[in-house]
Amino acid sequence: MKRFLMLIMIALLFLLVACSNDAKEIDYSEKQSEDTEAQAKTDNGNEQNTSEHDGGQMHDLQLKLQKQDKDAGMTIQNNEIYTVLDEAIKADPKMGVPNDFSLYPFDISINPDGSRSILFLAINRLKDSMKNIKFDMTFGNQEGEYIFENMELVLTEEEFGILHADTAIPFMLDVTPQQEQMFNRLTKDNVYIDMANFEMDIEK
Repeated sequence: MKRFLMLIMIALLFLLVACSNDAKEIDYSEKQSEDTEAQAKTDNGNEQNTSEHDGGQMHDLQLKLQKQDKDAGMTIQNNEIYTVLDEAIKADPKMGVPNDFSLYPFDISINPDGSRSILFLAINRLKDSMKNIKFDMTFGNQEGEYIFENMELVLTEEEFGILHADTAIPFMLDVTPQQEQMFNRLTKDNVYIDMANFEMDIEK
């Protein structure tokens, strides 16, 4: 997998559009967990709030394997794509939109058969774990040239597992040579990404 786009794509993160406020109010608030924030015991017995979601410092992001990859015996250490992603996250552990779900277009991946895919990270910075994530994605440039337009994506629990708070799971979308060229022309100044009709299940 090419690595020269890594720094460019890290910069793109700060311009990404997370799921719309309307969608979050409809879908997230209806399913919001009633669990209290996690707390940790200090050595002297006092309780200290460790959550980022009440205005505290954002936790370091952790990379998780897709469930289907984990079930197949894959690890972060024995797979090149996961290794590169883990290195990128460790270099920028605060990536993601605070208190929201966001997408991070990372790089072009060359598949074993020679085809190409865009590698994305799905990042959960909400306080609850989520599964069965569904949304329509539009991705391209601000001039209206789209690599994907209103593309329905479903990250099922069966394939991807549960996306816990402060974790990221990768997924790939196949592209044509023309779409790859469009991706390579994206910069931090012209990138556009949008999610509509966002739905998810909260893991209790």
